[in-house]
Amino acid sequence: MAGADNPRRLAVLALTRLEKRGGFLKEALHFQLQKSALAAQDKALLTELAYGTVRLRKNLDYVLSTYSKRPLAKIKPELLNNLRLGAYQILYLDRVPAAAAVNEAVKLAHTFGHRGTANFTNAVLRRVAREKDNITYPELAARPLDHIAFKYSFPRWIIELWLEWLGEDETIELCKALNQPPQTTVRVNTLKTSVSEVTAHLKSKGALVEPGSFAPEILYIKPGNAAVNDEWLSLGMYYIQDESSALAAHALRAEPGQVVYDLCSAPGGKATHLAQLMNNEGRIFAFDLAEKRLRLVLENARRLGIGIIEAKQGDASLPLGLSPAPRVLVDAPCSGLGTMRHRPDIRWRKTLKEVKALVKLQRAILRQAAEYVDRGGLLVYATCTITKEENLDVANWFLKTHTQFSPAGLPAWFPKRAGEPPWYVQILPHRHGMDGFFIAAFQKE
Repeated sequence: MAGADNPRRLAVLALTRLEKRGGFLKEALHFQLQKSALAAQDKALLTELAYGTVRLRKNLDYVLSTYSKRPLAKIKPELLNNLRLGAYQILYLDRVPAAAAVNEAVKLAHTFGHRGTANFTNAVLRRVAREKDNITYPELAARPLDHIAFKYSFPRWIIELWLEWLGEDETIELCKALNQPPQTTVRVNTLKTSVSEVTAHLKSKGALVEPGSFAPEILYIKPGNAAVNDEWLSLGMYYIQDESSALAAHALRAEPGQVVYDLCSAPGGKATHLAQLMNNEGRIFAFDLAEKRLRLVLENARRLGIGIIEAKQGDASLPLGLSPAPRVLVDAPCSGLGTMRHRPDIRWRKTLKEVKALVKLQRAILRQAAEYVDRGGLLVYATCTITKEENLDVANWFLKTHTQFSPAGLPAWFPKRAGEPPWYVQILPHRHGMDGFFIAAFQKE
């Protein structure tokens, strides 16, 4: 198979580019895809191999280091990623026979190295295939942090935070859920069409369509490319958005004709949803730090047929000089760990130091946002992450330091656990089947 037509080779190149240049997996994958001549089936294989290998990198390295006589740090990046790719197929991709995974990896080792590297690849992966049912990890009872980090492939600092917050059992369940492939969800644009019309349209194209678990305009689509590649997306009939993210606009309870400030708006998913819920009546001021990202807000608004969004460049952590409004949304910059099913590389890019810096930024934005809320108005704080430090701790800090605000109830149909206060919700993938997300609502007295 020629290089441009070999999904395994392109996956190795994408992974190596990601390691050497940084950035995002999606971008590294796109760089290889645009140069390829792959059929749709091979594109799907390339995507699964790249995302799966990145997702489980720590686990794969643990296994490979067990059976490799050579330290992984001394292996050429292309050859190491080829080994990871082969190990991923042997351990986690049942539809690929182990012998085929080994043979393909050996062929690529010749391409990226020489006969010696091919023999080394063959020896290591054959041992992985022979011993895959006998792999052992540090004992859970004695070393829970190492056991979970290696077995489920997460940085130690993340596991440490979750163990302290959620305990051992829930941390393991959360890790399992975040290692599953993501579902594709769409938010129907009710300004142009209806849930029933979009359902019928996508079903007519052979897709399996199911209603959202909570939000009324959300649909789950299988296979996902049925929605992503359909012309109705470009026509603005729907918007790709996870269900948990779609709850934020509902939490704000914006009404037609009101003024709304969306202080961290790009790329515009929440702002356009708010406009939809407001029946495209009123004014939404969408702020973001980067002008380039604000263009995405306006592009999405145009595609969805929305005319009430005004994009304004501004740093939400500094005074913006805004008159009080009845509704203010802070969809804050965060570590984004709740989106790991869609962006598995984020677990390797974020650090505990970043989380601590983000908490300071989130507080600064809320401190300013509090000044823009009219008396009796609502302020919603939301993140797409799953750290207590960025979520409930920040919300509690806000209430403690801004006594003119009190907790405000979220819609009664929101996901809730018994005993959880009605003013916030922490959405977790293993509990709710959605991306991790946090929403808290406050009312100004």
